[in-house]
Amino acid sequence: MDPTTEKNRPDNGIRLFKIFGIQISLDLSWFIIFAIVILGLSAGYFPRKFPDEPAHVYWTAGFLATLLFFGSILVHELAHSVAALLSGIGIHEIRLFLFGGISKISQEAKDPKTEIFIAAVGPATSFAIAFLFWVIRLVVQGVIPPIAVEVLVYLTWINVALGVFNLVPGFPLDGGRILRAAVWLKSGSLTRATRIASDVGKGFALTLMILGGFQFFMGNLVGGLWLFFIGMFLRGIARGGYQELIVRQALEGIQVREIMLRNPVTVSPGLSLKELAEDYFLKFGYHAFPVMEGGAFGGVVSIGQVKDIPVERRETTYVRDIMKTADTAAQARPEDSLADSLKRMTQTGAGLLVIMEHGKMAGILTKTGLLRFIEVKHILEPENPKA
Repeated sequence: MDPTTEKNRPDNGIRLFKIFGIQISLDLSWFIIFAIVILGLSAGYFPRKFPDEPAHVYWTAGFLATLLFFGSILVHELAHSVAALLSGIGIHEIRLFLFGGISKISQEAKDPKTEIFIAAVGPATSFAIAFLFWVIRLVVQGVIPPIAVEVLVYLTWINVALGVFNLVPGFPLDGGRILRAAVWLKSGSLTRATRIASDVGKGFALTLMILGGFQFFMGNLVGGLWLFFIGMFLRGIARGGYQELIVRQALEGIQVREIMLRNPVTVSPGLSLKELAEDYFLKFGYHAFPVMEGGAFGGVVSIGQVKDIPVERRETTYVRDIMKTADTAAQARPEDSLADSLKRMTQTGAGLLVIMEHGKMAGILTKTGLLRFIEVKHILEPENPKA
């Protein structure tokens, strides 16, 4: 899979170890695909090839092949990551998950040639791994058991397939990033290049979904569903990649102070949740309010916190009982960039950032307000042909 700019979502993975300072993690969904692959190899592929072997041989071969297959995916992602590091781009994490692996990079490539370098090294690595397994097979054939040789054959062709699949010219696959870089190099517009590569990627994803549906109705239930879900996943990332670029460009160079809301509506910690609901949430329509006590910022209370309290208890439960205190509330500074602030909101799940200056609350920034600003800016400002 391609290197992807860092997606801000709750961490539901298992951290394993670090390589070159890069955190290697397993998403919980990875265990699903690991089980599917090992089951398919141990109960299907190897028994068909070698029908007279005992069950433990099939499962040993299946486990080894599955482990080395995912090791190959990890090396593929490490190749992307090392190329990014050599290009001066930070790498936070490599995560293996249901549909393969993702290298979470801190930023996009600064020029088309760097983009091509980072993207192309992944498939090249997969082909190199395939060649390595093929050479090992030639060396050990006749020395090790035939089923062990077949493990090497499987790993050779699965890595060839991985390299070819990633070269499909549709974003977010490596081939899609190479296509984007080529269009970017020719047109000078990253925005236009991303849109074209994203459209091709969505077309490829739709093709996979149609093929998956066709296979499903022809009786290949597992294979059909698998293609369909891969198509859905790729389609979502292809669409999200373009939208992410538009958002990043809209926020580029803009500080929080330029759009933050000064003198926002605040609430007291002694307010009952019944009063809070009726006099503030319903009246103003906001999803969260800063809490002020004695002129000092005390925390934040959100509609989600009120929702968790039964209606019959809201009259005797107060803001101070449920609010996030000042030291746990999401905060930012007036000089922070809007892009970083949106990232912080997404990471923390906060709909509101409290803007602090010299130890006092200077205002707030809401996700609704930030997204509205992006929408209006995108409407009013034409695409920069050199962006």
